[in-house]
Amino acid sequence: MNQSLSTRALPIRRMLPSAAALLAAATLALPALAQAKAGAGATGPKVQVPEEKKDLGTVAKGDLLKHGFVVKNVGTADLHITDVKPACGCTVSEYDKVIKPGAEGKITLTIDTKAFQGPIAKSALVLTDDPTTPQFTVFVTAVVKPFVDVLPYGFFRLQALTGESVSSELILVSDEPDFKPTKAEASQSFLKVSLAPVPEKEHLADKNPNQWKVVLSNDPSAPEGLLGGMVKVTTGAKRQPELDIAISGYIKPTLSVTPLSINFGNFDPKGEPVKRNVMLINNVQRDDFAVTKAETNVPGISAEIVPEDKSRVRVVLTVDQKIKKGVFDGEAIIRTNDAVKKEIKVPIRGVIL
Repeated sequence: MNQSLSTRALPIRRMLPSAAALLAAATLALPALAQAKAGAGATGPKVQVPEEKKDLGTVAKGDLLKHGFVVKNVGTADLHITDVKPACGCTVSEYDKVIKPGAEGKITLTIDTKAFQGPIAKSALVLTDDPTTPQFTVFVTAVVKPFVDVLPYGFFRLQALTGESVSSELILVSDEPDFKPTKAEASQSFLKVSLAPVPEKEHLADKNPNQWKVVLSNDPSAPEGLLGGMVKVTTGAKRQPELDIAISGYIKPTLSVTPLSINFGNFDPKGEPVKRNVMLINNVQRDDFAVTKAETNVPGISAEIVPEDKSRVRVVLTVDQKIKKGVFDGEAIIRTNDAVKKEIKVPIRGVIL
């Protein structure tokens, strides 16, 4: 009986696979199962950019270049463009922040070409929440051509002393048949611009004879300091109707004063004399520059004139040891033979302990 039962059980055991075989089969099946699941129901955003580089060809200097890059979302969840970072301050970006599955959006770059000439390449780094493409770069290329040339260099330069008027001139040349400037204006009221055809005898050689002269000058009332801004020219040329010419320069004071104010701070006048200096430098080439008088309106603080050389004079302010305690707030008054700065007032303040 036992032998018969044992014989009948043998075919059943042969039909059952071993544990090792089952494990091997399961291991081989897992990647295929995962791939099938991913293909059937993968989730998440997926960015696709049909065109990452755009050549805009030859453009007029001063044009605002604008191009929109298409961005597609071929995934199954919203695609978020988290940031667009242009590589240059001349480039401004606009973009769709959210793109639905199966939809498309745009990244638009606007490039100001005023400061460029010749081939340019501008880019922007795009950041997304696509785990497979967290960032990519789009490019715009072009050749910037000035249809109106500004000669001998492309900007005005003025250097003047306070109260002085100087000028700077440039020649505009163009091969455009409709080039005929009609107006030139400066961005500051104390700057004046004139515009006129260049006389034939003054023409630049080897250039189109249609040449115009633009002259920029400053009014004597121009404030001290750096000069900037633009001269805007209406050219008449359809391919470059407006031209901006940069202004660079400086209105230098006839007399430099350092420092412009003095703070003595808190101090006890006993012991070593407390002194401060005011330096005056004459920027005009003259041998007779002089400080004619120096004083203060603070009792107990005196002013002494000490010539350094032909162009520099030092005024020394000294605190009397018997000066009254408390806060003082006044001025050092300095008089000179300078035509523009005949009287200079330097604020002085401090606290006597």
